[in-house]
Amino acid sequence: MATQKRRPEWWSLLACPTCKSQLMDHGDRLQCSACRASFPCRADVVQFLAADSPIRGQLSTPDGSSMVRGYRRPVRVVAALRRVVSSEFSPGRAWRAARSEVAAGPRPLLVIGSGVTQLPGALHLDVDDFPGVDIVADAHRLPIADGVLAGVLGEVVFEHLAEPARVVAETLRTLAPGGRFFFTVPFLFPYHGHPGDYRRWSRQGLQAEFAAFDDVRCGIHAGPCSAMVNLLSEWVYVASGCRYPRGYVVIKGLATALLFPLKFADLLVQHFPEAHRLASTLFVTGRKPSRAAMPTSAAAVGAS
Repeated sequence: MATQKRRPEWWSLLACPTCKSQLMDHGDRLQCSACRASFPCRADVVQFLAADSPIRGQLSTPDGSSMVRGYRRPVRVVAALRRVVSSEFSPGRAWRAARSEVAAGPRPLLVIGSGVTQLPGALHLDVDDFPGVDIVADAHRLPIADGVLAGVLGEVVFEHLAEPARVVAETLRTLAPGGRFFFTVPFLFPYHGHPGDYRRWSRQGLQAEFAAFDDVRCGIHAGPCSAMVNLLSEWVYVASGCRYPRGYVVIKGLATALLFPLKFADLLVQHFPEAHRLASTLFVTGRKPSRAAMPTSAAAVGAS
């Protein structure tokens, strides 16, 4: 009899994304014990999304292809330059403390839309098997059992979800009582399809979106000056008359190279009382109530 390969500990957290039933390990695939759906496994990466699914199909669009190239063939020099010559600047302490509470907190931790982000001991989920991804799946239908996660983290990913309310419900369903989440979302931020781009949020909108959770706190992630650099550099590209993706990297890159020093003014401006009115991105954090009733939307996700 062949010896069963030892699987990562997080495999015990997995469940069928459709009916949430237990999965059986058949070596090269997992199979649902109830609906019999089958999901291939390659090098311990579980493929819950079919190659021909609409979500993975978006990866072949110009925006999606650009994202895939950046993840699979990163240019280190360019990546290093972008840490400075970019519109993104987030000097605040509040969001860092909130993120650390989740990212460095208890495990198991699920990172939604992880890209190539790798947090020690975390479970990384995205729509393709990028380096470091553990699960290829749709965040609207998390292949995770009920109430087993200590934390859920997602950074600038909610705008890329067609139905974010379903993902909020899935976060509530999969977190254990007292489990925490941390997300960053755009407010005044240009369109960026990685691979799609659907929504923006204000502080009030975030409070409403996460109303089912306790201790919900929102604040500035990247401030008004970051927003100004990003919007102005994007305006330069729009004014060029080009149709995306023609000339985008060069034109926006040159504009950003001229404007990026302005973002550092957020060291002062983001502390102004009304800075949130022009923030580039916001953060939201909270925890699952100790006795949380399953919302109708979450139940619907499990049955869809």
